[in-house]
Order: sequence, then C-alpha cells, then structure tokens
Amino acid sequence: MFPHRTTRGIRCLEDLGFRVKLGRHALQHQGATSDTAANRVTDLHEMFADDSVRVILSAIGGDHSCHLLPLLDFDLISTNPKIFVGYSDTTVLSVAIWVRTGLITYYGPALLTDFAEYPRMFDYTRDWFLRALSSTTPFTVASSAEWTDELLDWESKRDLERPRVRHVNPGWTWLKPGQCEGVLVGGCLESLQHLRGTSFWPDWKGHILFFETSNSKPATVDGILMDYQNMGVLDELAGLLVGRCWGYSAEERKELLRVLLERTTKYEFPIVADMDFGHTAPQLTLPIGCRAKIDSVVRSFELSEGPVA
Repeated sequence: MFPHRTTRGIRCLEDLGFRVKLGRHALQHQGATSDTAANRVTDLHEMFADDSVRVILSAIGGDHSCHLLPLLDFDLISTNPKIFVGYSDTTVLSVAIWVRTGLITYYGPALLTDFAEYPRMFDYTRDWFLRALSSTTPFTVASSAEWTDELLDWESKRDLERPRVRHVNPGWTWLKPGQCEGVLVGGCLESLQHLRGTSFWPDWKGHILFFETSNSKPATVDGILMDYQNMGVLDELAGLLVGRCWGYSAEERKELLRVLLERTTKYEFPIVADMDFGHTAPQLTLPIGCRAKIDSVVRSFELSEGPVA
C-alpha cells in the first residue's frame, strides 16, 4: 500500500549490506491483511526453507498473525533456524515459535516503520539491531538520547516532507528496585492477548516479562495486569521491563507508573519503565528466549548471553 516506504526500507537494508528478497505475497492487499492466511504462511515457510535466507524481517504489524498459528510447520522452522524479527502483531509469531521450537526470536524493527524512516533510520535502532543479530557474547544495553511517537501520514507522503519531531530522552525509569536474571519473553501487550488460553502461552517461571502497548491507555493496561495476577503470571516473574508506550501524554505516563506499582505491590521483582522498545522510535531489538540481567543498584540492563551464541 505504501510503495515509497517499501523502496526506502529495502534501500536502507541494502546500504547495511543485506541482500533483500521479498515474499511472493508480501505486496498483496486483501482487506485488513496483506493476503490470505494460507498465502502468508506459505511466504513464511518458503523463507525458512530457503538456505540463502539468514534473516526473516516483518514488513509491519497488524492484528491477524493469529490466523497463521494453526498453519505453522514448527518442524520445518525447528530444522531450518533463522533470525526472525518484528514487533507489534509479530509478537504472536515470535513467542509461538520460541515456545514450540526453542528458537530465539527478536522483538525489533520492521521494514516499513523503522528501516524506511525519513531521512534515514535512527542510529540507535540500527546499532542495536545489528548488535543483537550478531553478538555471541553478553553485552550491556543503554538508553537512547532522543525519542518520538509523532505520526506523519504515509498515504499523502507527509513522511517525506521532514523528519519527525524528536524529544530529549530523560532515560529509563528505575521504578522498583532489585536484581534478577531470567529469560526475556514478551512483546506488544495487546498482541500477547491472542496467545492466552492457547498452547502457545509461555511458562513464565523465572522469566523477565517485557511489554509495551500499541494504543492501550493505562486503564486497559491495569486490567490486563490484573488478569495476569489472577492467572498467576506475576507470581512467576523474575523481573518486568516496560517500553515507552505510544501516544501517551505526560499525565498518562505518570498514571501508567502508578498502575505498575499498584499492580505489583505484593511482588519483589525489579521493574524498569520508559524503555526504548516498541511503537515509539528509536527502538531496541530484544531477543525472546535470551537470558538477561536487571540490576537497579547500578542501573544496568544486560543480555547475559550472546543472542546468536
């Protein structure tokens, strides 16, 4: 639907040294999705089966990756491991693949959003993407210097008129003290809802949950976290990371912090909020299934193993 974004995203990847191959149905458009579930899963299977493909990158999010879950060939994916990257609705596939195969997947930038950024991709997004996809040893993660959640209309090509307005980033909010180590699992909070009650829902024992929202306000987050408490999820967690939520006012950001503290009053795990991942830009690339450490004493967040080790 936005060929100028596709072209810019591909050019950016090529400038980074990648050779780009589009899925056969990637540029289709059918209702709210790019194509039928059968055609979309065919593209995914073909990419996993292709020995020349090293990285599978999502074009954008949506709300219908759940259509693919009953069609996925997890044996094919398990025997042909690839780096699989995306955010938002791609959460559904990333978590399901990790649960079923143990393959580390990546919550990170998408073609039309991040690689097609005007006038160029954020350095922060690019650098942490490349580091997450190439590191075989542990490393400490730092916050970005700036951020934005401004939308410039793609259809009228306003996104080509000027860069998005950027704000100084005051840094992450070390909301609740503590130290922990655990496996990172999470993604977009709304998308995780598609996995509840299914065989793709993770076992959260000793894991670090990370989440951000695409458009849910603090009251909705409050309700979902209460569900997690009732489900026993919060009882299992080692730590919690919360991304900078898209479209929030300053008051809504304060309200979210209040909600996080209220919902976790009975728990002792550390919480870090306002982190650089998800629907705002720039964003980190976080490996689902990789061990990580949180240490609020020295304000450190690190991947304690190399994602591609």
